[in-house]
Amino acid sequence: MLRGERVRPGDVDVEVATADGAGAARTLGLPAPIPHDGRGGWSLRTGGEVNGVRVDLSAGLVITGPGGTLHAGDAPVDRVPGTGGRDAIPLVPMGEALARAIVTGSGTRRVAALAALPDEPVARADAIAYAESRAAAARAAR
Repeated sequence: MLRGERVRPGDVDVEVATADGAGAARTLGLPAPIPHDGRGGWSLRTGGEVNGVRVDLSAGLVITGPGGTLHAGDAPVDRVPGTGGRDAIPLVPMGEALARAIVTGSGTRRVAALAALPDEPVARADAIAYAESRAAAARAAR
């Protein structure tokens, strides 16, 4: 799951590896993912309602723009413990949305990603440093 992206209440964005797309869609009861090219990225996408919650599933997401090429699957994952003994929830680090905004060159997305970062100075600095390192890797991948 991606933190720091635009927030729509009741919407869950799920990202998986390309090879896991069809299986994740089946598990969630969603239609099979199909190729989608838009908003500065490419992925196999599907979506729908799962227990009354809108779910958008992307598999093999690749973000491209003037800042290079960023493979979402290369992002490290934080595991946050689930509640009530449930499995841990994998979350992409806080700076990933900012890194994606830098790569796409979208000022609007960059402002939104910066606004979503934590206010606590150390956590904010860590997220910005993470974003800068991911953006540097994207530039190198051109």
